[in-house]
Amino acid sequence: MAMPMVGCELKTKHQENIKRERDMIVNFSDAHLKSKGSRRALAAMLMRTAIVVPSILAGGAAFAEDPGEIIVTAQRREQAIIDVPISVSVVSAEKVENLNLSTFTSIAQQTPNFNITFNRGSNTTPDLSIRGVRGEGSNGRLNESSVAVYVDEIYLGDESSLTGQMFDVERIEVLRGPQGTLFGRNTTGGLVHFVSAAPTSDFTGKASVLYGSDNWIALNAAVSGPLGENVRTRLAGQFEQHDGHFTNRGTFPGAPKKLAAKEVWSIRSTTDFDLGDASKLRLQVTHSENDSESTPNIGLGVWRDASRAVCARKDIFAARCVDTVVLGGQPRQVRPQSGDAITELSRDQLAVTQNFTSLTSKFETDFGWASLINIANYTRFKSSIGVDGDQSSTPSGLQNQNIQAQFNNRSRQFSEELRLQGTTDTLNWVTGIYYYQDRKRSDAPLTVRNNTGGLLQSVRSRSRVDTKSGAVFGQADWEFADQWTLSAGARYTIENRELKQADVTLTTAAGALPPLDILSGVTDPDPVTKDVTGRVSLTWEPTTENSLYASYSRGAKSVSYSTFYSATGGATPAGRAAALATNAALTGPVGQEHLDAFEIGSKNRFLDRTLTLNLAGFYYLFDGKQELLSVGDLSTGVPIVTSRFLNIGKARIYGAEVELNYAPNDRWDFNVSGGLLNTKITDSPLILSSPNLGLVPLEGKPIPQTPKWNLSATIAHHIPVSGLGVFTLQAEGRAQAKQNFVLTNDPIVDLPSYGIVNFRVLWESEDKKFNAQAFVTNAFSKDYFARMNDTAFSAGVLVAQMGEPRLWGVKLGVAF
Repeated sequence: MAMPMVGCELKTKHQENIKRERDMIVNFSDAHLKSKGSRRALAAMLMRTAIVVPSILAGGAAFAEDPGEIIVTAQRREQAIIDVPISVSVVSAEKVENLNLSTFTSIAQQTPNFNITFNRGSNTTPDLSIRGVRGEGSNGRLNESSVAVYVDEIYLGDESSLTGQMFDVERIEVLRGPQGTLFGRNTTGGLVHFVSAAPTSDFTGKASVLYGSDNWIALNAAVSGPLGENVRTRLAGQFEQHDGHFTNRGTFPGAPKKLAAKEVWSIRSTTDFDLGDASKLRLQVTHSENDSESTPNIGLGVWRDASRAVCARKDIFAARCVDTVVLGGQPRQVRPQSGDAITELSRDQLAVTQNFTSLTSKFETDFGWASLINIANYTRFKSSIGVDGDQSSTPSGLQNQNIQAQFNNRSRQFSEELRLQGTTDTLNWVTGIYYYQDRKRSDAPLTVRNNTGGLLQSVRSRSRVDTKSGAVFGQADWEFADQWTLSAGARYTIENRELKQADVTLTTAAGALPPLDILSGVTDPDPVTKDVTGRVSLTWEPTTENSLYASYSRGAKSVSYSTFYSATGGATPAGRAAALATNAALTGPVGQEHLDAFEIGSKNRFLDRTLTLNLAGFYYLFDGKQELLSVGDLSTGVPIVTSRFLNIGKARIYGAEVELNYAPNDRWDFNVSGGLLNTKITDSPLILSSPNLGLVPLEGKPIPQTPKWNLSATIAHHIPVSGLGVFTLQAEGRAQAKQNFVLTNDPIVDLPSYGIVNFRVLWESEDKKFNAQAFVTNAFSKDYFARMNDTAFSAGVLVAQMGEPRLWGVKLGVAF
């Protein structure tokens, strides 16, 4: 896993619709300040501070050439990033290739206050969080994330479908904060937008091969060029496989030694057709397949001895404590290290298989006064994820109740967007309509067996949700005075998320009981919601190199459903009626979440654009915050972990971010970014039962998965060698504060803060046709936890996912 090089690569072409460059930096004399009043004086003083302080820190003149503009499409048109009043981080194609970024996690590590974890390893479902606004993250993919994922302007209703598609990109944009105006629903946290490389008029190509730890092989290639006078195409593909970066500490016969193997391949075809002088049609086809494995958890005992007194955290994390299994005579667990896991399951039982196909058509035509853009997409995604559900806490793997879960999900989605947008000397505007629909199915059998493989019981939950959503939207950016721009926009969305199926079947050694129809007990399985979201911002650009902005935005997230069941009530009518009522109440629908966000920010370029400094501060107010609660369900006599969605009430979040990139000359690059975060549930009626703390009111608790700080840095030293090219010595690091993954915020589940360092040696030939690198990630073999929960605490166990171990690799590339 690549660690971050923070900041943005600069794209050297200028766009015609970028604001005109002003020739001189505005100087404010004392008399001028007084004449403009206290607000103008304060703004000028802040700008002077922003210019002077980084210049002092930079320590001298710069020697690099003007690198041009960073171009983004955060507002659905190409703009210089300094003109966009939104917190945006950009990861360029060069950085993706140099750092071998191929997972969601590696992208998050480029961005302040962006946090991604996985329940069962990076081959499975991601849990995205931007500024403390968490995604959906569960294995049943019926609901959508609060952090949206877009690929080439197409919204993906299931972010886990992106597996294997992150290749041959032009850039990756991470937009922090609600994007409810131009991108719409389910963007309360922000969004990640993957922009693929476009076809070229000249014949070009590139290829690379990587080999590393655990028989790690990664192949990437792309070729692009004209097929005729008015037709250009690009074909790109990638393949990645390894034997698994995790080691099974289980000692039982036949246990697989390596875990979390990966095999993914993808192909993408993009073809552009010129239709006359003013129109263009783009057809894009993407297909990917994933044949990998999930990463088992590891269990940590929490009791000191048979007295069941709870151990200190340091002893728990050092595996000095016990649980019910160890007290029953099984051997103690060894101290866990990064890359460790325990499972008694086979590779087939841990299999992750996914199949993704996407078809996109984009038509553009220029009327002179405006452009018309129509984008249509159809996507199909199938996924099956097998996981070890018994949280093994002993190398023997003998839990007596061994659980294997299979999460089978299917989805089909269609979307259509029609936009009309234009520009004048003082006004940029866009308006449009949008339609989205999908059908999602989930089939999740959980099988419990004894140590000899005999069936104890099987619980099978099946569900389906259909979504239809339509919206109209518009935004205008008005440069009403020199240096000042007012932006305002709104979106009206009407949506129906209908629960079409919800049932559960219990099978024991004696046979199967009739399915329990949960849907029949749900009071409102067909809710319709209507929302107005929007954004208003004011931007001041005193110079072409500096901007200040203040904004207010509002976002909304769709209703959700809880559709994992375990209680079936047995065979008696009274028991089944009680189970139906309980499950129907848990199903929901769980109400929407709404977010009001206030933000101020500054974007600056100094010293002939060799130093960039971006700052942002934000304050969020939530109403109806949705959160995911993991519960150890004992209702059937066998402990089964289920995931439930809740409206926890009202919450507030505030924080700050900084991104600084400095290239004083052609020998050095320095990149630093970081974020601060503070969260609190301010009003909640919920009181949860913690297995360790007892009854815990949620009001006053922080939101889960929100480390209070994170920091990333990269130092690169370039060494040109005449006749050979440029060698680069690079160090990358990321650190973050402790975080907690449970709603009750039990301190015993706090994951300690940690930091990881990577080292890399890169080479590029003088003609830039050839490149190579050697790298090591987690160079100092830091042992750290990636995730933890307390769902099995009553059995004396904390359930943990370990981080990745030290990995190495070498890579060769060619471009033509």
